[in-house]
Amino acid sequence: MSRAFVDARPSATSSTTTATATARARRPSSRGGQSSRRGSRNVARRASTWREDAAGDEAREHSRVHLPFGGARADETASPSPSPSMSGWDGDDDDASTREFPSLFGFSGLFGVPRGAISRWDSKPTPLRGLTEEQVPKHVAVIMDGNSRWAERRQLPRTIGHERGVNALRGVVKCCVSWSVHTLTVFAFSQENWGRNQMEVEELMALVETTMRDELPLLVKEGVRVEVIGDLSKVNVGVREAVTRAVEATKENDALRLVIALSYGGRQDIVQAARALARKVAAGEIHPDDIDEDAISVHLSTHDPDAAANDARFTQAPDLLIRTSGEQRLSNFLLWDLAYTELYFANTMWPEFGEAELRRAIHAYAKRDRRFGGRA
Repeated sequence: MSRAFVDARPSATSSTTTATATARARRPSSRGGQSSRRGSRNVARRASTWREDAAGDEAREHSRVHLPFGGARADETASPSPSPSMSGWDGDDDDASTREFPSLFGFSGLFGVPRGAISRWDSKPTPLRGLTEEQVPKHVAVIMDGNSRWAERRQLPRTIGHERGVNALRGVVKCCVSWSVHTLTVFAFSQENWGRNQMEVEELMALVETTMRDELPLLVKEGVRVEVIGDLSKVNVGVREAVTRAVEATKENDALRLVIALSYGGRQDIVQAARALARKVAAGEIHPDDIDEDAISVHLSTHDPDAAANDARFTQAPDLLIRTSGEQRLSNFLLWDLAYTELYFANTMWPEFGEAELRRAIHAYAKRDRRFGGRA
């Protein structure tokens, strides 16, 4: 369900263009996508959608290194040959093994990235081995940090970094479904992010709206239940409608709860919970002495009353928090619920965070001794 701070709750291809020339100079087009020089004239080339990419030639897929979760690492590839995503590609090289990166939001795609670097819904994660069911976190929270810096380091538009970020999220969602993680809470847009320049905010809202729409059929198919928390009164009508459609269409799914924190702030959430309790005291519904930790918890937007009542797997507090890009702070995310959460900080930028990195984080979590203030 969608749980805004104000407690607003909605009711419960064609094949892609491929690169055929070798060692051709290419440059970004001012209209997005790219152009390649053929003789004396420039020929515009369109960035594909990821659905078109998924429907492409399977023989071509098997002929190259497959990197199913958003980027490659030198120690994860099947070939010693560096790929553009490993070497800090600058757009100058072209060969038959590269093609245009798909557009995930309707914006121009990232050109020249190996097709295998694209996280697709039809690829499956490797099973999580060597851990018992009790060692796998039931609730994972993620601060998805580093999209802009990833793009800037490659001299790419900021929107490309956010596109790759959605690709990374798709891969993490698939892993959570496969590995029996029950809840994945992701920090998509904070209250403080409204202070960014207007153009960037509009870009991010457009990405949220388009992604909600385009990914919805496959979220339904995979059994993912979408929930959104935060102050949705600040987002535009298009985003609110996309959120409502996604929440309503997936409300019966139970493979994974995907909780998207949108226009969310941990302090603001605590404030709205305190106000709700104060109103109940003023109305005579409760006594001040009735307010305890549990009372505050159930008034936070992170509390899902339906799941709490009907799903034995429901846990409001995350077991594991992952933050990418090397930053080591909470940034006003889930401040109440993270009291005893295990923290894991990855140096990897979010667009490059994938199956291998998530696997490392879960194995690190499994080694933690969670005492919750007590002694063994």
